[in-house]
Amino acid sequence: MKLDRFADVVVNEHRRKVVLITLAVVVLLGFGLPGVTLDTTLEEFRGGTPEHAADGYIAENLSGQAPNSTGAFLVIRSDGNALSKESYRQQLRAQERIRSDPVVGPTLVDDQQPLGIANVVAIVKIRREQGVDPDNITVEPRPSLERQQAAMANLTEREQSLYTGYAVTLVMGDIDHTWPPGGAFATVPTESYLPTDRSAESTAIVVSHRENVSAEELARAQTRMADIVDEEVDGEALVLGDGVIDDELRRSSFDSLAIVGPLAFLFVLLVLLYAYRDGYDVLLGLLGVGLVLVWTFGFMGWADVTFNQLFVAVPVLLMGLSIDYAIHVFMRYREERPPGGEASSVMQVDDGADGEGGPRSIRGAMGAALGGLAGALALVTLTTAAGFSSNLVSGIQPIRQFGLVSAVGILGAFVVFALLIPALKLELDEYLESGGADRRQQAFGTEGGRLSTVLAVPVAGARLSPKAVVAVALVVTLVAAGGAATVDTTFEQEDLLVEETPDWMEGLGPLAPGNYTAQENIAFADNATYIYDGTTTQILVRGDVTRDDTLKRVQAASDRANRTDVVLVLPDNTNGTQSPVRVMANLAEDDESFAEVFEAADGDGDGVPDRNLEELYDAFYEASPDGAANWIQREDGEYVALRIVVPVNGTASEPTITDAIRPAAEPVDGDGLDAIATGQPIMNQAVAEDLFSTVINSFLITLAVVLAVLMAVYRRVEGYASLGAVTLLPVVFAVAWITGSMAALGIPFNVMTGLITSFTIGLGIDYSIHVSERYVYELNRELGTETALERAIIGTGGALLGSTATTAGGIAILGLALLVPLQQFGIITALTILYAFIGSVVVLPSLLVLWTDWADADPTDVPEHVRRREERRR
Repeated sequence: MKLDRFADVVVNEHRRKVVLITLAVVVLLGFGLPGVTLDTTLEEFRGGTPEHAADGYIAENLSGQAPNSTGAFLVIRSDGNALSKESYRQQLRAQERIRSDPVVGPTLVDDQQPLGIANVVAIVKIRREQGVDPDNITVEPRPSLERQQAAMANLTEREQSLYTGYAVTLVMGDIDHTWPPGGAFATVPTESYLPTDRSAESTAIVVSHRENVSAEELARAQTRMADIVDEEVDGEALVLGDGVIDDELRRSSFDSLAIVGPLAFLFVLLVLLYAYRDGYDVLLGLLGVGLVLVWTFGFMGWADVTFNQLFVAVPVLLMGLSIDYAIHVFMRYREERPPGGEASSVMQVDDGADGEGGPRSIRGAMGAALGGLAGALALVTLTTAAGFSSNLVSGIQPIRQFGLVSAVGILGAFVVFALLIPALKLELDEYLESGGADRRQQAFGTEGGRLSTVLAVPVAGARLSPKAVVAVALVVTLVAAGGAATVDTTFEQEDLLVEETPDWMEGLGPLAPGNYTAQENIAFADNATYIYDGTTTQILVRGDVTRDDTLKRVQAASDRANRTDVVLVLPDNTNGTQSPVRVMANLAEDDESFAEVFEAADGDGDGVPDRNLEELYDAFYEASPDGAANWIQREDGEYVALRIVVPVNGTASEPTITDAIRPAAEPVDGDGLDAIATGQPIMNQAVAEDLFSTVINSFLITLAVVLAVLMAVYRRVEGYASLGAVTLLPVVFAVAWITGSMAALGIPFNVMTGLITSFTIGLGIDYSIHVSERYVYELNRELGTETALERAIIGTGGALLGSTATTAGGIAILGLALLVPLQQFGIITALTILYAFIGSVVVLPSLLVLWTDWADADPTDVPEHVRRREERRR
């Protein structure tokens, strides 16, 4: 459809049908809004990586954790010795209340009740009174909690010290003790536990919750557990678990938006009022933004896309694009219908008619505006949607979904602001003028004054020395690109947790944020060097694990891990790494029958079995069925997998941990075996690596697709494919500028900022296309290069400046958010919009001048016969 035909449909022929059909589509999509669900956990980001699949395999087949359950970690910071008799008694009373509590009790797994060192010491007391040797004491079957409390009441001081040692070294270190996975050091900190006097500054209770409990119930239960322990135990209770962490992730997002949302809206409203100077136009623009958001989030509901932290960027993107579309449509309309009935200096029309349908009537002005803008808006929509769709190649599912939802939202922005809002604008202005109101208004930036003076500077630079302007831009780009290579990529749970609440937020009354402790609690557990999910890595080995050399290679992997600086050292100065070799060797010390088989399998006498492994595994399962199943997986009588567990120091960074543990898997990988390192730190680092790949791949794909589209469209419409490359070049500069700025500001690529290359191209190409389209439009009117450039920059630059100020200023307010990634996202997105504006109004004019000379594109500078030939080609 030709552009004038498109404008005629919207303005005259089917205006009201356009309104009704567009609103009907928005309403239909809006019915999907109730289907949008919120998930602030990080599991969606981790899913899809081999490391995540391996972790799931271990949890299902080689873990002592109860099926369909999720763990919690309740740490007690004692005022004295957390392993004293009095503390033990308090802990058992707290557990009694936890089990019977109406909030906590229903969430607990029946077959895996809370367990702490107090329980094990009480069980040792009971079993010793029954005459059981310490080496043969097991936690399960567990005596009732009442019996444990009775035993604890009679515990002597000597028994407290002795039985604590038994609990840590013999009972919880036994092969049959399979839960919690960290053994004794899931409940006793390796950092402060003193084997000599059996004391520690803190202790922990491990809890299993049912997995089908709702996020809200789980958060309440875990918070309630901490409250109960605080009431019963001398000291301070800290709780770590999916419930409280997810709750903080969720609350911090809402608290951030509750604080910055009104501020951002107020800022945008004030800037729009200044730019439009008309309340009706502001309301129409805001209505359009609201409809675009309904369109987009309604689609999310229909498509069953979960809202997570990443989608905070979607309203930001659509707000920026929608405001840009609205300002361009409204300001171009005003240029065609200026105050006083005279055409503005920027958009002088040749036809001075002012009758119905003329260029200065309401319909004529809107028709001319849409005729001149529809092509640019369509091209912006196509290229921007293509840019964000490049995220579909990402290995991270939420980023793929973000790309899809963004593309749908961008299409919605075009439909709303190229069809619905212009039609409603016509209806409104005709109604108001029929009542005597004068709706002729000055376009922003065309009224002269300081703004026109500022916009005239890049025009002057392009006239006087375009090569110098481009040279300066190239130098700045090269310097920024050098810094861009140093930007880190991170994906850590702590990045999305609130570290501390700024003091000024405490005085916000009902908007004041809640209490956030998860990051502090995680830091305490890591510094105390507990063994839990956050400090445990594993190596999963699958394949023919009965090969003679399997355990030799397993031992080599363990040795390599133990030589790193990250492996956790236990209080007895041994490394925490556990493998089937080490576990079976320990079992052989206590079981003579198994020891015979173990020694027979060791052909060279080095302590590592290297033959008859299937018989060895059979004996292992016979001696300790539960323990063996925790280390070697047997399926239908076949041995198919085993694991190595490497506890690490949680104070080390996740990249450091990953770089140390991944190479440890190499000795056992290949030649019939498949080995992969996993665990929370490694899974997070795998996502960070995928995130970096996404940044690079989406940038390259977006660049290629947008360049191809621009060159094809401009070749078809204007006859110059090279104009597409020229239009895109300032956007490439802006990508280098923003990534260089990230390096200078110390901002890494993370789940939020990793989208910045897509944002830069998506928003930057929008600005550049408007300038190029307007320039070529004026050039084709045979006004000459200088006049075309002046009208393009001053006419379009005012709208771009209004869009830049509104969007960048509104987004920059995210810098006041609670979450650091949101703060970083707000800062760099505001810079991105500013750089896109600079590229389009400062660099692009000089590029267009140089391109015009190179391509001989100015009709006023070519011979008449060449001009006639070009007209025939078009």
